[in-house]
Amino acid sequence: MNMKYKRIIILGGSCSGKSTLANKISLDIGTPVYNLDAFFLDSNWNKKNLNELLEISNKILLKEEGVIDGNYTEVLSERIKWADLIIFIDVPTITHLYRMLYRIITIRLGIEKRYGNPEGTKSEFSLNFLSWVLNWNKKQKKKIFSMLEQTKDKKILIIKNPKKFKIESLFKNDI
Repeated sequence: MNMKYKRIIILGGSCSGKSTLANKISLDIGTPVYNLDAFFLDSNWNKKNLNELLEISNKILLKEEGVIDGNYTEVLSERIKWADLIIFIDVPTITHLYRMLYRIITIRLGIEKRYGNPEGTKSEFSLNFLSWVLNWNKKQKKKIFSMLEQTKDKKILIIKNPKKFKIESLFKNDI
């Protein structure tokens, strides 16, 4: 099967479904997935310094194909240039909050494993993470949309529900 898009980036707020969708696309089309949290964060959820982010990002972008999930706006412009498809998952803040709580509970109970966690981390609740989730649509989403508005030569899909996204549409010319 010939796929139209070989370099896909998935953007969206925390707990929007980026990693789950990236892994599903990767499995369905047989291309590698790169969950940026696993590369850019240490086991205590601390972000690596900008030089490390750039070095890691540049190594990933040498790949001819793949699905990359994660925002990291400080190194997003190069991923946008690399991609031939950008998927932005746009969900309301209440959905982010619900999924955050659901994730924490199901992982803690051992019901679910989270895709893309840094090695050795646990999904823990923190006030910093809660604040990040509450403010994401007001702050980070605007920053990313501003970057995407300047992108004229890429296919950009804004989806509201990643569970309903039809991956087979990536094989068609009409998306």
